[in-house]
Amino acid sequence: MNDLTMRFLFFISLFLTTNSFAQKLSKADKSIVANLKTSISYLADDKLEGRRAGTPGEKLAITYITSQFQQAGLSPKGAEGFQQSFEINDGKEIGASAIFSVNGQELKKGSEFFPLAFSPNSGSIEAVVSLSLSESGQPWFKDLGDVLMNNKDNPHFDINSEIQSIIKNAATKGAKALIFYNSSNLADNVKFDPRDKMETAAIPVFYLMSTAREKYLKDLSADYDITLKSDLAEKKRTASNVIGYIDNGAASTIVFGAHFDHLGYGEDGNSMLRNGSKEIHNGADDNASGTAALMELAKLMKKSKSKQNNYLFIAFSGEELGLFGSKYFVEHPTINLTNVNYMINMDMVGRLNDSTKTVTIGGYGTSPAWNNILSGIKKLPFTVRYDSSGTGPSDHTSFYRKDIPVLFFFTGLHTDYHKPGDDADKINYNGELQIIKYITAVVDNSKSLGKLAFTKTREQQTGTAARFSVSMGIMPDYTFSGSGVRVDGVTDGRAAQKAGLKTGDVVVQLGEHKINSMETYMQGLSKFKKGDSTTVKVKRGAEELTFDIVF
Repeated sequence: MNDLTMRFLFFISLFLTTNSFAQKLSKADKSIVANLKTSISYLADDKLEGRRAGTPGEKLAITYITSQFQQAGLSPKGAEGFQQSFEINDGKEIGASAIFSVNGQELKKGSEFFPLAFSPNSGSIEAVVSLSLSESGQPWFKDLGDVLMNNKDNPHFDINSEIQSIIKNAATKGAKALIFYNSSNLADNVKFDPRDKMETAAIPVFYLMSTAREKYLKDLSADYDITLKSDLAEKKRTASNVIGYIDNGAASTIVFGAHFDHLGYGEDGNSMLRNGSKEIHNGADDNASGTAALMELAKLMKKSKSKQNNYLFIAFSGEELGLFGSKYFVEHPTINLTNVNYMINMDMVGRLNDSTKTVTIGGYGTSPAWNNILSGIKKLPFTVRYDSSGTGPSDHTSFYRKDIPVLFFFTGLHTDYHKPGDDADKINYNGELQIIKYITAVVDNSKSLGKLAFTKTREQQTGTAARFSVSMGIMPDYTFSGSGVRVDGVTDGRAAQKAGLKTGDVVVQLGEHKINSMETYMQGLSKFKKGDSTTVKVKRGAEELTFDIVF
């Protein structure tokens, strides 16, 4: 489940108290439990290295899920057999042609120098320069040592803001390029950040490591023959959804979904570990549990005599990065989305608590039909807590955005969420079995109703760790790799909609606060309180527009 929004998840709850199913498991039930154990144990094994999207571990998971779909008798419904591949922008990387040479000696990329991530790509710059002089039309050197020493006791000092200020000043005064170094013994925390979304600088900008400066540029008064070239490339990885289909020749299709990717070693910064260690995050509950349930439902639906709907089963990748896989699917569907009846999403369904026995079902408000369908299921082995919202921290949100009714099944957070301790031995397999049986009952209760009507619902506030008391009422597009925050949806009656923002707009400034990423967007929001008014600047296609907004 996606960490960006999970921190703000809340529920408006309605409790349904029920009796319990018979506890004795049938032979068929025991078979499902055994299958769940086999699938979750495999998907959450260390050899898959946490199933990070676009990795060899993900490919092993894809092979396993594909084989299970084939065994279930599903037909391939991806773009390439069972698979639907898509690219994930992984930020930037230093290009092969980046150069920094001193007197003919070429420095090593990454370990001795690097262009900053917001540096523009440049042709080769050749010059004879001194570290001690700054002349118009020449590359400049800038020592950060004095700045760091002067601010070593200032808790509010931000080296990145200081660097941005120095760059602008140097460009205004005619610097052809800028080379930072640090002559002090203080750490400067200047790193190559592949996910940096700062505006591209006006001039090429490089950082020279202290060891390289001392080795190649020791004499501050000497002239040096240098050659520079900034080269940054987009870094991408390829992930894949796995899609199988049961064609009953029906007019409508029910979509079952679960994401199968997880965090790997936490490389994307979404681990809840705060000690900096790199450990495998196996994600047994999140979301090998939902994936295993998806595969068992595929087997059950294939055997079902109910033919009123076709059934599409999608194992999504890229959910942990911001619903990449489900968003890609709804933008590049392999079936006609107008024929989709509804979508059922399973994310973290493996930790049904034996004491509280509570399952949360989100999306209750996305169709008026859900009330009768769900209340008609009697003698449950758990308590149901309903959440009306069609949006949330998982893949059903992408379908809700296409005006499709959704249900979202979730057994709750736990102390192993997004940590290495989310392992297969902690799964409540009998509890997951009961959720699978409940979902089959939902399908059975809906089979005579035709295509369900869709209704819009309230939307959950989403965000990062920044504290804020207001929201604009937009759904950010987490797959957007450019500078700013692209609007994926606008909530009716909220500040953004009243101001005039539209889906597709890219928010680049909020009041005086520049917006280049989700983090800076949330930091900007944190400066306002309810009732405040300001302006919001957006890019709409080639236009840049400014709107007045009241929170």
